[in-house]
Amino acid sequence: LLVFAYHPLLRWMFPMVVALLASAATWEYEQFVKAKGGQIITPVLLAVAFFEVIAFALPDPVRGWPFWFFFAAFLLLFALHFRQKEGAIVDLAVSSFGLLYIAVPMGMIVGILHHAPDATGRFWVIYLISVTKITDVAAYFAGSLWGKRKLAPMISPGKTVEGAVFGLISAIGMSFIFFLFADGSMTGRYDWLWLGLVLGLTSQFGDLSESLLKRDANKKDSNAIPGLGGVLDSVDSLLFNAPLVYLYLNNWRV
Repeated sequence: LLVFAYHPLLRWMFPMVVALLASAATWEYEQFVKAKGGQIITPVLLAVAFFEVIAFALPDPVRGWPFWFFFAAFLLLFALHFRQKEGAIVDLAVSSFGLLYIAVPMGMIVGILHHAPDATGRFWVIYLISVTKITDVAAYFAGSLWGKRKLAPMISPGKTVEGAVFGLISAIGMSFIFFLFADGSMTGRYDWLWLGLVLGLTSQFGDLSESLLKRDANKKDSNAIPGLGGVLDSVDSLLFNAPLVYLYLNNWRV
């Protein structure tokens, strides 16, 4: 999909796929809410999540299309309760959180692809996914092989301190590999180091955060997809890393 990212006729393929994943993850989140007795206007929230992601692909990001769409969706969620006040506070709270937690970060992945400076979007999306996922994989295997001390036994019994450390080291190592082949995309001399360090930490924080939601809802996985568990399980570590890379490219990049 990244190959066709800038093709005039096919540029919407990647945003559409990410938007569908965001909607699926939002539906899984809605199952958590239902398990806790909450109610969400599901069709509306899924549609809003989809189009919030698409808004990040619109041209001229200075106009702030994602912000304006989120604001309009927020007004819509309020308006839908003007005739039915019961459950409004909980619905508005969990719906708004769901959009901020899932749809906005997923949209930022699209924003990175289409609006990164100097047409470096492909590099940064691959970088984001690679550093994030190597952290997950390294932490899992190192924890399975050598892990002894539990990292957060109350919410994720399988995660260990040893795995977390190895995952962090792997994130920094992967970041350095990308720096070697950056070809000008990573301009700061030590950006690979602090980006790898921060993304390695927040990747694992994102994984633990989704585990917290699952445990509170008494769910083992966000879905029953064989070998994956669920879409939200697959993207949880990206949800905190995508905003960091997006902000880095638009505000902090030297």
